[in-house]
Parts: sequence; structure tokens; C-alpha cells
Amino acid sequence: MTGKEMSTESALADNSELSNLGIDIKNDDQRMRQYKTLAAAFSYPDGPFFGHFPDLMDDKQSLMVEYDRLFRAGKVWLYGTEYLIKNEFQRANLLSDIMGFYTAFGMEPDKERPDSITCEMDFMHALILKRDRAGQLPADDQAKEKTDVCLDAERKFFIQHLEPVAVLIAEKIISQSENCFYVNIAKDMLEFLASEREHFALIAATDIKQQ
Repeated sequence: MTGKEMSTESALADNSELSNLGIDIKNDDQRMRQYKTLAAAFSYPDGPFFGHFPDLMDDKQSLMVEYDRLFRAGKVWLYGTEYLIKNEFQRANLLSDIMGFYTAFGMEPDKERPDSITCEMDFMHALILKRDRAGQLPADDQAKEKTDVCLDAERKFFIQHLEPVAVLIAEKIISQSENCFYVNIAKDMLEFLASEREHFALIAATDIKQQ
């Protein structure tokens, strides 16, 4: 993904506006790190990959072989449209919808398909960071609107695009691989997705109470 909001650094602050929405700021920092880690985990195991997983450098060759076997030979697709569409018309619509999210926040894929799991994980990371920055602006209606827009996009993108595909990808990896890293990261992803469902359900419940 490219875009001026695609920084990997967090500047999370104790912002009362976000706290009033029922958002745990420290938890957001953990969520961003998890999204970034998962995005890296499903990238090709070369230089950038080992920036996130330096302890796996000695396993580089076996990881490359397994990545090629799993993801390049078509045993497990890392692209959402491969799971969710029945014809080319649906593919075009789904890709257009995903790109609509990216474009709305000034981002675009960098050498990857927009429906790749890595792009979608990176986008969720960027949305949380963008919302945090909006929450640090002087408290007024405009700052609240920006925060609400980012939060709404987080929830919709997760529910409509990321979660359905990520669950299927994780389940297929677990069934198709015996590689410890990929099986464990798939299990971690399922656990994280479950915690995200709870997170968005809590935010939705808070919104209803405030209405």
C-alpha cells in the first residue's frame, strides 16, 4: 500500500474524545501492531518480512519453499475475490468497492492486487492510525466527524471485506500446511479476528447507548 498515511509508527495519545466513544487507546496501539504483523506474515519471506520476524532468518529457505507451495501454486489464495465471487461481474464490483475504500483515504496498492490479504491488513492499520491523528486535533465538530468517518470505515471494511476472507484463508492454511510458522500465524489470525469482532460489537453497543 502507498499513501501518506501508511506510516508504521504510532503516536497514540490519551485522547478523551476517543475514550468517550468507548475506544481503548492502548488497545488501538496493539491492534495496529497486530495488523501490521499479519500483513508482513503473508508477504514473501525476503528482506522486509525478516524485519518483522528476525528470529526466522535461519528458516528462510524452508519458508520460501513453503510460501511458493502454498500461495504461488494455488493451494491457498491470498486474494479475496478468489473466495467470494462467482463471475467476472462480481469480481469487478468487489474490486471496485475495495478500491473505493482505499481511494477515499488517499491510499492505493503498491504492486499488489487490492483484494490481497496484505493490502487489506495494511489498510486497517492505516485507518486506526488516521483515526488516532484525527482524535488528537482540537476538539470540535470537524475533528469528531473525521474520527467517526474513520471508525465507520474500520468497522465496514472489516465486516464486509477483511474478516470473511481472512477466516477462509486461515482455515485453508491450517488444513494445507505443516509448516509451524504458517500454521501458527493462521491460528493467531483467527484469534485476532475473533477479538476484532468483539471490539466492533462493543463500539456498536456504545453507539446505541449514546443515541
